[in-house]
Amino acid sequence: MKTLIAYFSLSGTTKKAAERIQTLTGGDLFEIKGEKNYGGYFQAIAIGGKEIATRELPAVTTHVNDFPSYDRILLGFPVWYGSCPRLIRTFVNEYDFTGKDVYVFCTSSASGPKKSEATIKEICKGATVHSAIRISNQANVEIKAWLEV
Repeated sequence: MKTLIAYFSLSGTTKKAAERIQTLTGGDLFEIKGEKNYGGYFQAIAIGGKEIATRELPAVTTHVNDFPSYDRILLGFPVWYGSCPRLIRTFVNEYDFTGKDVYVFCTSSASGPKKSEATIKEICKGATVHSAIRISNQANVEIKAWLEV
């Protein structure tokens, strides 16, 4: 099974989670980058809130080579306003997720992953979306169990 670990990280926390998952799975790391500079936390919250209000799909500047070759997609991001950043929607819209196994991992100091999981189920048409996890200080055995590896 070929695994892609695609993530968006503002502060580096989600990147660290993705790297940790990569050491457990051996999957390919891919950073989702956008055209916008979200700046620091407070600027990102303001911009992210505006994107949600206007339903904007911000441009993605990085693209996965040979996406069809991946069977399992691990999709990571910080939780913004209880769900995934709009940039994740843009990323997902670029690819056909039919037949893919999708695992969502989030980073957040407070919000859980349930709303994000529902959003990903909605936008990853044709994929099997597994239960989402908020990565903080779980033991590696818990992350492996989540991934069923």
